[in-house]
Amino acid sequence: MKKKTRFFRKLWKGQRGQAMATYAVITAAMLVAGSVFAMKILPDMLDAYNHFAAGLYFGINMPFP
Repeated sequence: MKKKTRFFRKLWKGQRGQAMATYAVITAAMLVAGSVFAMKILPDMLDAYNHFAAGLYFGINMPFP
C-alpha cells in the first residue's frame, strides 16, 4: 500500500504541474497573437486582395484586346 501512495505523491509533485502551467502560458500567448493578427493584419490583407481583384476585373473588361 505504501508503494502505491508514494507513486501517487510523485505524480502530484514534480514537473507535471510545471508542464501544464507552461502549456497554459504558451496557449494564451498564441491566442493573443492570433487575435492581434486578426484585428490588425487581416483587414489590410483583405483590402490588398480587393485591390488586386479590382485590377483583374478592370483588365478583363477592357474594350480592346
